[in-house]
Amino acid sequence: MNNTLGIIIVNYNSGVLLKKCIDSIFKSNLKNISLRVVIVDNNSLDNSLDLERSENDKLVILRNKENVGFGAACNQGRYKLYDKDYLLFLNPDTEVGENTFIESLDFLKNNIEISVLGACHIDKNNKIKASCSRTPKIKNIIWDILGFSKIFPKVFKPGTVMSDYDHKKSRFVNQVMGAYMLMKNNVFDSLNGFDTRFFVYYEDADFAYRARLNGYKSYYNSTIKIVHHGRGTTAKISDIGLFYNLRSRNQFVTKHYGKLSGLVVLCLTLTIEPLTRIGYNMIKNPKENKNTIKAFIKLYKDLL
Repeated sequence: MNNTLGIIIVNYNSGVLLKKCIDSIFKSNLKNISLRVVIVDNNSLDNSLDLERSENDKLVILRNKENVGFGAACNQGRYKLYDKDYLLFLNPDTEVGENTFIESLDFLKNNIEISVLGACHIDKNNKIKASCSRTPKIKNIIWDILGFSKIFPKVFKPGTVMSDYDHKKSRFVNQVMGAYMLMKNNVFDSLNGFDTRFFVYYEDADFAYRARLNGYKSYYNSTIKIVHHGRGTTAKISDIGLFYNLRSRNQFVTKHYGKLSGLVVLCLTLTIEPLTRIGYNMIKNPKENKNTIKAFIKLYKDLL
């Protein structure tokens, strides 16, 4: 019996990385897999949609006239995959291996207690990258704001990405990164998809948290590997990426922990975090301070 798999890729100026991603998908082992890939393009301004493959029943391209955000685009792509048993949310800056899909689907089918599956992310040098996160808590977010989690991550746990975990062993986790997030279609539907109030960032954290509250378990499989180049969309606009990250973080706190908690985190974000980030950049990459300042200015303006 064939596995039916739908892959959703949200694209925004991903350049040649998107083509590499698509090529890796169709070069992989698709035996006994009924596949459809949906690319949702958020009004890209580059040539990333100049794919060699024509649109057909296995590759569908949806072109938005404006950037509707990551979560909204994911939800949009899902409607083209109503007949698929499994959904995979995949970043355009990733490349899958020959047996990535076979191994992932077999693992989910053989472990029915697992609802959401993530893979091991490696870079082009075969180095493992952190791809699992804990549910953001106020205390850990404050460690991030103060910079403690960057300097002493084993003592002050980071608010999201588990940089204190080496990712060499498989385990249950609070959240697997949305860059490779596989689940049954009904899991996604039961949670009404992604919350579109998160334009980008934290939509996967919010989804994973709601999944946990509804009894769904997320699992990181260290033996299933993908290449994740990283920052395919935000590499050249780090100020915009930081702005959305900070804004979405505050939206997450307000949604799940209340308006007062959101106000406290926002005040610390606006007053203390610019200083800690600038100080950290002075040590690691002073040139990045220009983008950091631009991001906080944009955040201030967004609140006005």
